[in-house]
Amino acid sequence: MTFKITEPLVRKLLATVDVGLSRGLGEPIPGKMCVEAAISYALGEPHSDGPSCVDPIVRQAKITLNDAAWSSEQARAKGMRRVAIAQLGSKGTINATRFVTLLAEYTIRELVPVALRAAALLNPSHAQALEGRAVQCERDGDKAAADAAYAAAKAADAAANAAYAAAYAAYAAAKAADAAANAADAAAYAAYAAKAAANASYAAYAAYAAKAAANAAYAANAANAERDRNLSLSASLMVRALHECGSPGCEWLWLVDETEKEGA
Repeated sequence: MTFKITEPLVRKLLATVDVGLSRGLGEPIPGKMCVEAAISYALGEPHSDGPSCVDPIVRQAKITLNDAAWSSEQARAKGMRRVAIAQLGSKGTINATRFVTLLAEYTIRELVPVALRAAALLNPSHAQALEGRAVQCERDGDKAAADAAYAAAKAADAAANAAYAAAYAAYAAAKAADAAANAADAAAYAAYAAKAAANASYAAYAAYAAKAAANAAYAANAANAERDRNLSLSASLMVRALHECGSPGCEWLWLVDETEKEGA
């Protein structure tokens, strides 16, 4: 039977997400479950993080991003609102390997440079090399660029946690870029793409947190906001990849935007 997305389903899922999303599977109670469990809940399926309408590889990327260190359950929900809908109906309709390949490219172009530049702020002696690799990632968006970024960040990682996180972000993005050549392991590569985003976000967080000595309250708030911003960017990159792959849920993003305006 063909899976059908309806307006009541989308509205129920959005209402469930908007209460908040937990880190980990959680409980079948709105506000106490992860994004994939929220979909199972909206579908009326048993409590699980494997909803029947979501491609397993997309699911793996989403679980990894869901479980990243968002600043709060509300921030997680707000950041993942659109991708929660975009993934609906992806099972059996998208080319999952292409999804991972696109997600890796977008991550290399947009998130790895965030990590590299955050590391550069805390590693002035390596700033020129890190900036060069950031520009290469933005320009090329491929595994070679991610590998070069990894090497540059690795060379700086003794100096600051941000550089270590940047190195791992680049490494994870490079692994994700292998998806096209290793389709059998695409689920693992999907997780790597999300891990790259998590590490890029941590690198940016570390750069802001380093200012804490001067203004602790401002730095802590700014660091959390920057981390959430980059995790949200990763979610938006997932939406872009799902749209490119023709995931049916993307046709309902208008309702996501409409309900967001209603709640503003």
